[in-house]
Amino acid sequence: MNPFEVTRSPLRWAGSKKKLLPALRRLAPITFQRYVEPFCGSLCLFVSLKPSRALVGDINEELVHFYKKLKRSAKVVADLAHELPNDSDTYYKVRSLQPLELAPETRAARFLYLNRYCFNGVYRTNRHGGFNVARGLHTGSIPRVDELVAFSHLLKDVSVKRCDFSSLMQRAEEGDFVYLDPPYAGRDVRDRGEYGVGAFKTPDIDRLVSEVMAADARGAQILISYADLPQIRKAFKGWRFSELNVSRNVSGFSTGRAIVSELIIRNYP
Repeated sequence: MNPFEVTRSPLRWAGSKKKLLPALRRLAPITFQRYVEPFCGSLCLFVSLKPSRALVGDINEELVHFYKKLKRSAKVVADLAHELPNDSDTYYKVRSLQPLELAPETRAARFLYLNRYCFNGVYRTNRHGGFNVARGLHTGSIPRVDELVAFSHLLKDVSVKRCDFSSLMQRAEEGDFVYLDPPYAGRDVRDRGEYGVGAFKTPDIDRLVSEVMAADARGAQILISYADLPQIRKAFKGWRFSELNVSRNVSGFSTGRAIVSELIIRNYP
């Protein structure tokens, strides 16, 4: 399989990108030298654009470990994930394992397995950082080995960092295209541990705005997808706004699922 035939991320991620991704692809700049994504999640836009150079990162240690191991040992990780049966007993046994006690490739395979078979693609942890999402019923399957190997080729020249978003934003400069898709905050929604320990919260919005404005002043092209909130509209007054209705269901419960207005914000034509 040609690596440039890759059309999707190997990860499921809470919050549908089916409607959002085409809009992001359409609004992305035509040319740039380096792609930067400080909340690297499922890397859907990265896969769509297939940049020749990229710098991506996230605070989620298991996510970053997965991408690093897939980059270097894709077939081993893929084979290990495919060896695990898709049944309830196996799921909860794998979930109970302590990732730091596992071999690196097994740890990465565990993350992939849980991500593909957990309920709704949600990443959520308890207060101790333990992944605690229940098994889902209609989840799809682990991507084929050749698909995972192909995806690893896309990561060949990508620098993957485990860090707070501010660290990557401070490296963004002229010639870079920065895409930011932070977890929703500022909506008075109960925190159930979504996105793991240290995830983006309401107090981080001001930090985000400050780092984005600094990168803007350095000449970076910036694209942001975020909840349509008055605070966000005010902070980025003068930037270009597009609105899109998307389905969000990170709560994992039917009462938490809704069609919400999302803003796509950019600082370039």
